[in-house]
Amino acid sequence: MDYSTEVRRRFAAAVPNWVDHSDGVVVVAEAEDRTLGLWVRCHMRVVDSTIASVAFEVFGCPDSIAASSLIAERLSGRSIKTLDQIDVRRVAVELSIPTEKLGKLLRMEDAVLACKALVDAD
Repeated sequence: MDYSTEVRRRFAAAVPNWVDHSDGVVVVAEAEDRTLGLWVRCHMRVVDSTIASVAFEVFGCPDSIAASSLIAERLSGRSIKTLDQIDVRRVAVELSIPTEKLGKLLRMEDAVLACKALVDAD
């Protein structure tokens, strides 16, 4: 498979898959689709309604790992209330991820939104 330059760069330097637990609330949520060959776990640390850090554990292709890196980067520092505005289609375009892999990114979105639901329930 031919991966974009940005996917290759992000895959090689993926964000660590852990978050600091020293303060705030840490929530963890998973999503998967075995037919797509993807399992993802999102770790999110929230301090005073702000996302302090996000990390993903991803079992999937390099496109999925690169997308998780970009999503984690974009979410850090944002208000927890803005998570509904996550746009994985934009991430796919930015990373030149083929349309047929969009389902994998939608599962990542599911994990992020499940984290938000856990924070909202707290």
